Amino acid sequence: MSQRKSDPSRILRFTNLKLASWKNFKAADVRLGERTFIIGPNASGKSNLLEVFRFLHDLAADGGGLAKAVALREGMSKVSSLHATSNSAVNITVEMLSACGEKWTDALTFDTLSAKSEQVLVSAETVLKDGQVVLQRPDKHDQIDSDRLRQTAIEQVSSNKLFRHLADFFRSIRFMNAVPQLIREGQISPGAYPGADPLGRDLLQLIRAAPKGERTRRLKAIARVLTRVVPDFRDLHLEQDEQGKPHLVVGFAHWRSQAARQRESQFSDGTLRLIAMLWSLQEAAGPLLLEEPEWSLHTEIVQRLAAFIASMQAVGGGRQVFISTHSDRMLADPGIAADELLLITPAPKGGSMITPAARQAVIAKAMQQGLSDVETALPMTRMHTMPLFGRPA
Repeated sequence: MSQRKSDPSRILRFTNLKLASWKNFKAADVRLGERTFIIGPNASGKSNLLEVFRFLHDLAADGGGLAKAVALREGMSKVSSLHATSNSAVNITVEMLSACGEKWTDALTFDTLSAKSEQVLVSAETVLKDGQVVLQRPDKHDQIDSDRLRQTAIEQVSSNKLFRHLADFFRSIRFMNAVPQLIREGQISPGAYPGADPLGRDLLQLIRAAPKGERTRRLKAIARVLTRVVPDFRDLHLEQDEQGKPHLVVGFAHWRSQAARQRESQFSDGTLRLIAMLWSLQEAAGPLLLEEPEWSLHTEIVQRLAAFIASMQAVGGGRQVFISTHSDRMLADPGIAADELLLITPAPKGGSMITPAARQAVIAKAMQQGLSDVETALPMTRMHTMPLFGRPA
């Protein structure tokens, strides 16, 4: 769901994230900007950090809720950090800022009654507006009926009237990791996750569902980009076949006077992933979560991707973008500032820790002197065992 531009108090962005006992993060406290790059070794927790925002989406999405969001992640034993030895309860606290300057905080703590129980309950839930309490749970109603604690207030229409726009905002978070073959095959999303399919199986349906004027505008913008990447492309539009299924169609110039028509089944992997990303970047909605968007893209595109995302934020929907990546080519962009970079590394006592590059004096100083992330921060993600890779086991 797009955020409503008519009311500045309803247009939000995340400004801070605090975690306790979330997956491999025993604790974390980081600021979030309009564009955030997440780097770290394999299996360090980059995906788990993005997963926090997917969890918030699933709390508020139609067909979601606390029980569903935890079940989708295989229960509390997989959600709660193994490294939080004293407390298994998970806490997620997000701070948000509206376009008119209102500061909102949503803090949620949840756990099971016991290690053997699978029932997840709200331990505490707080919503603040400009530091003033709007909601504090457990409340007197929870004390009378403890079953209410099976649900968060953010997911209940009867409880979130004063902050329903926060639920709208959470619902509009979009994770995009399009799998081209699934788009080509036209597979129907299995519906396991509430909301849009994270693998892009419903991309064509989402494009068709957009209002005609908006759809035309966004497809024209995508076509302009594609003609720079693939000069032989001509036009891009959506049409339906005899069975009513939607298809993306482009003209492909060749030696004949009439351009050949191609459907998405003939598009390259890189083209399909680029279309999915470009479509999502134009939405006026919550954060777009991009996991290694460099996949299948030509190196020259990857080199310009960070700057391109920033330009799309300026002229498109203006949505926040959180990007996990291993790409040295993308991170070599001189426009990436230290405060846009989060570094995930192993914690001394197990698990992982998140460090903003701006707090690393060595990195911040080097970047101020003109060095890139590749020269400063990326080497800090290098695993000490890497020299052994490639040798016989």
